[in-house]
Amino acid sequence: MLESSEFLSNENMTPKLVSFKVCPFVQRVAITLQYKGIDYDIEYIDLGSPPEWFLAISPLKKVPLLIVDGTVIFESAVINEYIDEVYPPMLHPEDLLMKAINRSWIEFCNNISLYTFQLTIKEKKNDFEDTLEALLNDFDLIEDYLKAKPFFNGEQFSLVDSSYAPVFQRLEFLAQIYKPIIVPERHPKLAKWKDNLLSLKAVKRSTVAEIQNLYYQLLWTRQGYISQFLSESEYGERPTKSLY
Repeated sequence: MLESSEFLSNENMTPKLVSFKVCPFVQRVAITLQYKGIDYDIEYIDLGSPPEWFLAISPLKKVPLLIVDGTVIFESAVINEYIDEVYPPMLHPEDLLMKAINRSWIEFCNNISLYTFQLTIKEKKNDFEDTLEALLNDFDLIEDYLKAKPFFNGEQFSLVDSSYAPVFQRLEFLAQIYKPIIVPERHPKLAKWKDNLLSLKAVKRSTVAEIQNLYYQLLWTRQGYISQFLSESEYGERPTKSLY
């Protein structure tokens, strides 16, 4: 078994991303790395049974981690800011006020991510629908802010885009088994932004090829209301619920 000291001692100029295959927060970092064209290694772990070396080096016991020259960085927003400062081109706006606004909307995305997760674990239809409406209400706020396209800031791809793309991808997966969630009738600018992001090579290359099936398998293990729209013949008997 690889000890944490051994894992970190394998110093390499190539950054290493520690990942769980379906984690949207890891995907934020992978999108930034992909968009900037940075070579990186990736190590996948099972969060349901994490290895000892991971527990020893991850203060929050969560992914993502980025390991650079034997040093561990954690939290996706922090990792993305490090990548942006070290590797050109700069994705944050140069204007300090706009940079702060971008950081604010990245923080807001944590609410969006939480609602998206809750949609997969709410067991009762009413609770699911209430959560969905709360999510859509938050999207109303983003819709009101959005002014330009194709990206959040207009022509320039940003770390805000890296943060929201994983959420949009998962909502698209849910829409394919449930019904459309982001619709042009309510959120025309948001819908265009979503489509623009999901068409990017950096987003498509930021996950494993089987991400959609893995996500559905995760829905099945969580056994929330949404899982009823999956086929039992494909995913087997209803399992013990998992929150991973």
